[in-house]
Amino acid sequence: MTRTGNPKRDQLLRSADENAVALGVASIAPSMIFSRASNDDLDRYPADMLAHAAARAAEDLAAWDRHKPHIRIESLAAVRPNDIPVSVLSIVDHNKSFLYDSLMGEVTSLYRNIYMAIHPILAVTPSGDISLSNPDSDPEGAIKVSYIQLHLAPLNEEQAAELIRRIDHVLAQVKMAATDWKPMLGLLEGALSELRALSPGRSEAERDEAVAFLEWLRNNNFTFLGMREYTYSGEGEKATVERDRGSGLGILSDPDVLVLRQGQNQVTTTPEILAFLQGPDFLIVTKANVKSVVHRRAYMDYVGVKRFGPNGKVVGELRIVGLFTATAYTRSVNQIPLLRAKVEKIISHFDFDPRSHSGRMLQNTLESYPRDDLFQITPELLAKFCEQINDLSERPRVRVLPRIDHFDRFVSLIVYVPREDYNSLVREKIGDYFRSV
Repeated sequence: MTRTGNPKRDQLLRSADENAVALGVASIAPSMIFSRASNDDLDRYPADMLAHAAARAAEDLAAWDRHKPHIRIESLAAVRPNDIPVSVLSIVDHNKSFLYDSLMGEVTSLYRNIYMAIHPILAVTPSGDISLSNPDSDPEGAIKVSYIQLHLAPLNEEQAAELIRRIDHVLAQVKMAATDWKPMLGLLEGALSELRALSPGRSEAERDEAVAFLEWLRNNNFTFLGMREYTYSGEGEKATVERDRGSGLGILSDPDVLVLRQGQNQVTTTPEILAFLQGPDFLIVTKANVKSVVHRRAYMDYVGVKRFGPNGKVVGELRIVGLFTATAYTRSVNQIPLLRAKVEKIISHFDFDPRSHSGRMLQNTLESYPRDDLFQITPELLAKFCEQINDLSERPRVRVLPRIDHFDRFVSLIVYVPREDYNSLVREKIGDYFRSV
């Protein structure tokens, strides 16, 4: 048994192991799968219940075919924390990135009452021996397996069936994103090679900044979830954008997943994408219409990259969807490609001495500006907003800064309220007002 350093916890797990032996559970011990469970969860469970939960884990692992995920929801008569009945959701799958956080995002979007949540990573040998995975000591030939067990408030048959269906969809998306990670990096490198080889003339600085931004994305600053290539042909209003014959990667390998919308309809392209492909910019950064079910629940970030033919003409778009990582939100704007170029334009526009009060205030405004908006806003509108924000420091008052995104789908509203006038009631009134207009 692995000791936790907590005598009460160690005694509980030791007793649970003894109960599991009495139940005839030989393949997996409670102390193995509950070794990292939270103390708050374990406080609800006596040793015999943990033994029965371990017996369920042993059944799940024995039933898994090592190909597709094993998902099961059942009530266990012997598992009633604090005498409360629960539905036990258990999942067995090959261990992969984003599996647990994606699953928890799906479950907690529907059900908040979770009495137990465990996720041990197990090493399972071809002969069926099971141990906690340790990269330095896993048995030869063992595969890494994610075992997840959640104890939820009771679900009826219809709720259980629907939850299994949704979990199956999430796990399929996770598998596509995890499996195609390296091929996506390869496709990105192809687009980078085209940009590096391009002779952009007067746009060399913009080309170099686009290359630097894509390299920055690749360096663990972006979670790549899907890519798909599109071909561009024609000119002007008669130009078309069509899906390339090759298959997409990650979640965009599913041809039914579209990330743009025109009106109420999901579409392959929009007038804004055509304007981008016909304009001077090498790439576009915006938000997709689709929320991610992989990693975290948020509208995915969309990066469109122009593809060029041997003659330097635009022949298509590499469409990238994913999520910016934490560094995109915490690193200085002066260190992030594209943003740093945008910031330089703003600083040049105002021409403040960087050591002056106004110069420091402008830099603070740019650093604290909502980062998602900063990626998408034009320098012209950003300069206008910065001027208004800086004015508020001298004379606090209510100010609303509205921005409509490239595709006319989202409206961003930044509201400034004097500190002495701001409270929870004011915040709620502001939200209610914008919902009603």
